Amino acid sequence: MAERNTEKLDYFLIFSVIIVALAGVLTLYTQEANTADGLGRWYKQFLFLFVGLAAMWFMSRINYQLIGSYALFIYLFSLVLLILTLIPGIGYLPSARGARSWLKLGPITLQASEFSKLATVILLGQYLVLKEKEMHKITVLIVPFIICLVPMLFILLQPDFGTAVSFLPMLFTMLFLGGADILHIGSLLTFGGISLIVPMYLAYSKLTLVQPLIDLLRKENKLELVSLVSQVQGKIWPILDGKKISGVEIPGFQNPKNIQAIREAADAVKDEFGSLGFKILSNEAFMVGLGGFLAMISLGMIFFRIARGSKTIRQYYIPIGIIGISILAAFAVHKSIPFRENQVIRLTAFINPDQFKQGAGYQLRASKPAVGSGKLFGKGLFHGEMTEGRIPHVPEAGTDFIFASWAEQTGFIGSILLLFFLLSIPLRGLQISFESKDRFGSLLAAGIVAMIFFHIAINVGIVIGLLPVTGIPLTFMSYGGSHLLMAMTAVGIILSIKKRKFAN
Repeated sequence: MAERNTEKLDYFLIFSVIIVALAGVLTLYTQEANTADGLGRWYKQFLFLFVGLAAMWFMSRINYQLIGSYALFIYLFSLVLLILTLIPGIGYLPSARGARSWLKLGPITLQASEFSKLATVILLGQYLVLKEKEMHKITVLIVPFIICLVPMLFILLQPDFGTAVSFLPMLFTMLFLGGADILHIGSLLTFGGISLIVPMYLAYSKLTLVQPLIDLLRKENKLELVSLVSQVQGKIWPILDGKKISGVEIPGFQNPKNIQAIREAADAVKDEFGSLGFKILSNEAFMVGLGGFLAMISLGMIFFRIARGSKTIRQYYIPIGIIGISILAAFAVHKSIPFRENQVIRLTAFINPDQFKQGAGYQLRASKPAVGSGKLFGKGLFHGEMTEGRIPHVPEAGTDFIFASWAEQTGFIGSILLLFFLLSIPLRGLQISFESKDRFGSLLAAGIVAMIFFHIAINVGIVIGLLPVTGIPLTFMSYGGSHLLMAMTAVGIILSIKKRKFAN
């Protein structure tokens, strides 16, 4: 009986994966049936599906503990692939605006960053098992962060911000399930959130003030200054701060009188149109003072604990200290890291897509109506007016925004059905994680589940306008062989964990 259980596959999990992957192929086919020259992308995706099924079957036959024993070698090999993508002539850019994320091997292109996700999960699982009894120590968390940050750094150099960020949900999920102190995890999340969101919010607020600045200068009949600001748009703020902007060589900015006149108008615009949050957070003296004050209070409480031996005070000095340090870090990031205008728009356009007419703002203003236009039952297959054709109204309708295409054609009912099978995959994986016979299998399955779930949640959230546009594909459905092959390989590992649940 036990031997038969070791060979038991999770057929519903396999069925769900195949259904979603076929839905992706079908969606691509409906987009290209009347326009593609030759077989189109749907045919390639169909071939990728068969290769992925073979990989899934192969991985299900391999003992996942054997994979764990080679975790470090798998991880290092994935780093080598990431480094190769950065070498001109080896790394491949699919378009002029794309990231150098691919390796071109003859007719085959491989996105190395996709496989580095799985390699990172495997190594994290192995490390957390080794340090299981020491997870309450904050120093033990340093290595998991290094394991994640190294591939993230190489991916950011490509540059591919969306893929790099996708490592963090996997990391925090595995740390939580691995037994890390919730205060430590919360502190790290708070630090990362405040130190990045505050500078991004300030940059976003300044972008929204560019048009009021132009309007004020036009109202004052300073047409030369209007022309200068119109040419640089969001770059006007670092220029006013005295920073040298590469690629901006406009003679009018060499005149100190012009700079001073624009600065005075900018101050007036900030006072009149700036939000209360923007005014508070942009007050450098206040923010540095507040951050320093909170950090000093935390330090004083630490000394008090050492002197009196009180353990209950720990739950107060950790969050207070983290908030103070995070505010100081946010100030340092704001002053030292100049966010590019397109980065800010990409990450903040979901707040108010109408504010930005191009790029991510346009994508969101196109995708949400496409989803809504499907209504209850959809327009029908091959009738996706906004997501079909050579140049669809919704950009990236076959990749990052494929859910919008499916929703337009199948409506609310079809979308719910798709989400049922999509979410069934991580839910079955989570059940297998809980039932695993050992700690490594449990953590490995949990990391894979986190990777799949957050890809689904973030992608759908982006399409319906709830999250920033970060270039995250819809797992098992978006066009792309590397991501599909990686995801199906990962499911194969989950199946291996399930099959060996009762093995000796």
